[in-house]
Amino acid sequence: MRAAATQLRAAILEKQDGEFLGDEREVTLHLGVSRTTLRQIARLLEREGLLAVKRGASGGYYARRPSAGSVEAAVLDYLEILEIRTDELSTMASIIWIEAIRQASTLKSKMAGTVASRLLKIVRKTDSDISYGDLITIEQTIRSEVFALIDSPYVKFIFQISNLFGQKRLSSDTSHKTSAHFEPEFIVAWRDIKQLELGAIRQSDPELGVLAARRSRDLWRTVSQFQLPPEIGDASKPKREAKTAAVRSRES
Repeated sequence: MRAAATQLRAAILEKQDGEFLGDEREVTLHLGVSRTTLRQIARLLEREGLLAVKRGASGGYYARRPSAGSVEAAVLDYLEILEIRTDELSTMASIIWIEAIRQASTLKSKMAGTVASRLLKIVRKTDSDISYGDLITIEQTIRSEVFALIDSPYVKFIFQISNLFGQKRLSSDTSHKTSAHFEPEFIVAWRDIKQLELGAIRQSDPELGVLAARRSRDLWRTVSQFQLPPEIGDASKPKREAKTAAVRSRES
């Protein structure tokens, strides 16, 4: 059964998404297995997202391409089974990000410079009182653009898995904190480091890029979702606003 499943999987990967493989009789003859065995194999490949089976007289077997979402969900479930620690995934994500910035900083292309300049404008406009959710959105935008520059789907996929797993583990603790705010000092440090990262890409300076990405990793390690300032509207708001005003005064 395993050999037949491998054979059918290989045949599917040679086809286009949605391409007809044959009806049940044709596929059993091709694989040299019984109908019962073929149906067991079909259930396996359906779960993998590689096969679609249409029942009935005009039915048959069709090749499929698994979506990124279905693969991510399967990997995340498997990581849960392995009882992977969140800190392990965080460390892996940091290593991958440092390498992504290094690669982007070696491109020496007009496209890289243009992308870096556009992202720098976003970073410089980031307000010191930005919410946790909005800052994460900016981070995700920067990551997406950097991964598009280096054109490495594998590196991007591994990075996303690491981050998604960490978010899944912490979702119950962070879901109510998307509108919470970092301390202004953190935002100032974050802004400085992001400008270094993007500046390294624009200047094609991989050494600076690696240094900046490491500083970014270290900065995020100092912040835990459990240490975010309370929500807007609580008793700490005046204190936070005073800090924000002080930071803005220093910046000006």
